[in-house]
Amino acid sequence: MKHVVYVICLLFSIQSFADELDSIINNFAVESIDATIVQVIAETGKPTVRYEGRYRAYKQNLRIDYSKPFSQIVIVKEGKLQWYYPESKELWVMQNMSAPVTHPFAQFFAFKDRIVIKSKENTYYGFFNKAHRYMLIDTTTGTQIELIVDTHNKYPVKKITRTAQNIEIMRELYEDYMYLNNLWFPTTVEVIARTHSGTSRNVTRYYNVHLNVTIQPDIFTMQIPKGVTVKHM
Repeated sequence: MKHVVYVICLLFSIQSFADELDSIINNFAVESIDATIVQVIAETGKPTVRYEGRYRAYKQNLRIDYSKPFSQIVIVKEGKLQWYYPESKELWVMQNMSAPVTHPFAQFFAFKDRIVIKSKENTYYGFFNKAHRYMLIDTTTGTQIELIVDTHNKYPVKKITRTAQNIEIMRELYEDYMYLNNLWFPTTVEVIARTHSGTSRNVTRYYNVHLNVTIQPDIFTMQIPKGVTVKHM
């Protein structure tokens, strides 16, 4: 009888955790973004570069029109990456890439059905802000995800991704939240990732943010002039 009661309690606990995760994800249900961004990217063995431009995204589609340090157009549509350099008329193409979605945390939408919540505990972040620490497991790949969520506002402040062998491959920090259109949105996102040559650190700051506005689908189709050299990554 005790065993039956334990199993029932465990099932309720798992469902409660699942409902909590759904609540957190839904609290971050950004479908489209139109914003100005400043990105600072540092990679092992390379100089740090600062980029500025306009960022537009809708679901799985993304477009960035960089104006600095020079003109570049980046489009991701249905898993295909196109990176165009107008000055040199070079177009780099990558097929079947793991496409970014509207915002880094929104990656959970793509595979949340595979996630199992292993544990939850109380913790703190920043200057004694209360948070919950969730340990998640991707049942398909064995990937482990440590997720720190603000207790009061229910938004993520940190996400650490590790392989099934417990090797950290990515660390994401979400800061400077704004409350827009009934959604919490982090206007500063830092991503530190392991690469073949070392690590990369990308800090993106969002300005003049407009969420869940209408974005015309034709902007995600690259308009390629004559004389462009196409290269494959």
